[in-house]
Amino acid sequence: MVATLEPAKAVYAPLPMFRAHGAPREVGEQLGEHFATSAKRAVEIFRKELTWEKGATFDGAKRYGRKVLPHIQAWYPDIVEEMRGYASASGVPFDTLVAQWSGYSPSQGLKGCTDVAVGPEQTTDGSVLVAHNEDYAPDYEGLVHPVRVAVDGKPAFFAMSYQGLFPTMGFNDAGFSLTGNAVSPNDVRVGIPKMFPPRRVLESRTLKEALESAMPAGRGSSFNNIVCSREGELYSLEGSATDFEALYGVGGRLVHTNHYVGANMLKYENDRQEKFCSILRYNRARKLLEAAAGRVTPETIMKIQRDHLSRPDSICRHVNPADREADRVKTLFGSIVNLTEGEVYISGSTPCETEYRGFRLGG
Repeated sequence: MVATLEPAKAVYAPLPMFRAHGAPREVGEQLGEHFATSAKRAVEIFRKELTWEKGATFDGAKRYGRKVLPHIQAWYPDIVEEMRGYASASGVPFDTLVAQWSGYSPSQGLKGCTDVAVGPEQTTDGSVLVAHNEDYAPDYEGLVHPVRVAVDGKPAFFAMSYQGLFPTMGFNDAGFSLTGNAVSPNDVRVGIPKMFPPRRVLESRTLKEALESAMPAGRGSSFNNIVCSREGELYSLEGSATDFEALYGVGGRLVHTNHYVGANMLKYENDRQEKFCSILRYNRARKLLEAAAGRVTPETIMKIQRDHLSRPDSICRHVNPADREADRVKTLFGSIVNLTEGEVYISGSTPCETEYRGFRLGG
């Protein structure tokens, strides 16, 4: 049977979100107070996840957090100050917050994600579109929140952020977006945890600064960080702890999932045997995007984000009840950024089951 694309259900009603502004600690306090319930729930999930990994303990996570904290402090003292404010206001101890996002848990961030980006030569109206499906454990449903953050002296940004604090995708008023995918490098070391560079990208004012921020030299691991500009510059930065490759969106098209594509990075793949879902989604998204060459709209990408070829392990991912609890995954939301217009569309949950709602950064 040939898989068909489902019709898009686009609703551009305003997207409800929380706005924070001020000095770093003030921003952290505002976010922590507002998202305290999510923060405490996320810690409960983290504790549960540790029981799935042999030898992992909560005390071990806190010890590891103490090891990486100097690396975070050296590169991101302002973000550490924001985290202290968040911890104080949310009631989650600071050392617990650091442990949770330290990279101690090897499975953290390995669930999936599919990203698509197109430049002006590929769209009907000459706009730049950057899209991301967030695939992660179903327990995190409702814990990734839309926020608008404006830290004093830095570009304001929109992001979908875990607990309201750690962005998984976003864009700023300087015209740069950040999306990305988890990869599985085999050279993980003590260093900057991979959740921190994406935040710095969203505070960048130039393309060079954004690219440098995506791959800091002191990283302990890395995502594949996708950095795009409103001029249509599309970069997929495949990273590991010790190396990276910058893949460019030639012809105004870029797709990435969860396996290394760049020739220089293949040697860092931890276990390519586990990447068939990623390979399937990568090729499927490329095929659907190429079929719409020169005619891409936000609705085109919504259809791609809802694609069910090989469900449940499709671009629009659904829980497979046959999987162990530790391996279960679903698409938590779909997102499409129009960098040209400074707006974003977000599905409330799994893209095939919910409508997209819009937000304009300057609005």
